[in-house]
Amino acid sequence: MTDQPAATSLFPPREARVLLWLCVGAICWRWLLAKRAPLPGVDACVDLWRAQRLAVGDVPVLATDWLEPWWELLLAPAVLCGADPFVAAQVLASVLGGLVLWPAAIAAERLRQGAGVPTAVLVLAASTASVAAGAGSAIGLHALLVALGCACWTGGRRWSAALLFALVAVAGGERLQPAGVGAAWWSQAWAGLRSSWSLAALLALLSVLPPRPAKILVLWAVSLAVLGQALATGATATLLPVWSPMVAVLAGVGLARLPVRARDIALVACVAVDLLGAWRAVEGKKALAERQIGAHLLQRLPPTQRIVSDLPRLLYFAGQQPVPIASADALLAAAATDGIAFVVLGESYSRQSTLTSTLAARFSRYQLPGALVDGAMARHITVFARRE
Repeated sequence: MTDQPAATSLFPPREARVLLWLCVGAICWRWLLAKRAPLPGVDACVDLWRAQRLAVGDVPVLATDWLEPWWELLLAPAVLCGADPFVAAQVLASVLGGLVLWPAAIAAERLRQGAGVPTAVLVLAASTASVAAGAGSAIGLHALLVALGCACWTGGRRWSAALLFALVAVAGGERLQPAGVGAAWWSQAWAGLRSSWSLAALLALLSVLPPRPAKILVLWAVSLAVLGQALATGATATLLPVWSPMVAVLAGVGLARLPVRARDIALVACVAVDLLGAWRAVEGKKALAERQIGAHLLQRLPPTQRIVSDLPRLLYFAGQQPVPIASADALLAAAATDGIAFVVLGESYSRQSTLTSTLAARFSRYQLPGALVDGAMARHITVFARRE
């Protein structure tokens, strides 16, 4: 096995400075999206809740999900020092998301000279990963592990790469999914693929053209396996952005094959699509209704009573563990248990007349205060209270 050049010698001083500024730009872009985000992401709520529990000494909470404790362990010290959990998650996710581009650029440059900077640009603009960082998601941490795995693999450190890939495969990207009730699986899959891998997936096809290093075929095999798993499990919204640095590496290698002008045009088109997609993908202010209704119900919740809802973020702001509801039957079963004071339905379940009529046998419609009515109507949120 030939010795690989050191990472610092891969790039001339000018390109190294460009990568440094791209790293800063990636952090700033994610923080800009964070300032626009009204609420934490659905997949971030359980991490924030667990970080708060850790900050008050509830260490056994880690046993509820021992495969994926890393994000809350990183957040807990900041929460313990008095930082807002959501803001702490946004800052950490923005920084880690920006750092992803450095190992990704190293991996691409090792595969083909001139591929490092285009790869870094693609990572900077990655749409779903950027929005997820702004929403405080752990996706940036897992994406950084993927990028480090790619760098280890291209540098000849196969066991290190295999270990990093295995960590992400076991623990990354499948914890909380939006309910998606009523949406066809292929529609969700296409939306996830379009927003997470974007045009980079098409540019990556150029990397398989000969001549090509054998290591590219391994990266392609892993990418296709991840895509198959995401389509099979419906986890396209989280699995694909986690593994997007690997696709960016392949796309950067593909771009390096093109003439300079064609490369720049393709890169600008891909970046423009991703930046615009990320800006438009940030949730609107209407989402604040989940936080406001959750805080309102928390004030009216008896100490021994609980809330059942398909809205994890509402549960989080109501002071409860944000456990997702898998189906309407599961929701009805949970509502039938003792100690349930409120049942809150999101848009998907609120439109199911059979579900609402069944709940009406034991619960009555709850009248929200006037200040919350408009927000609830805009988000199609229905609140039921147990009959006395």
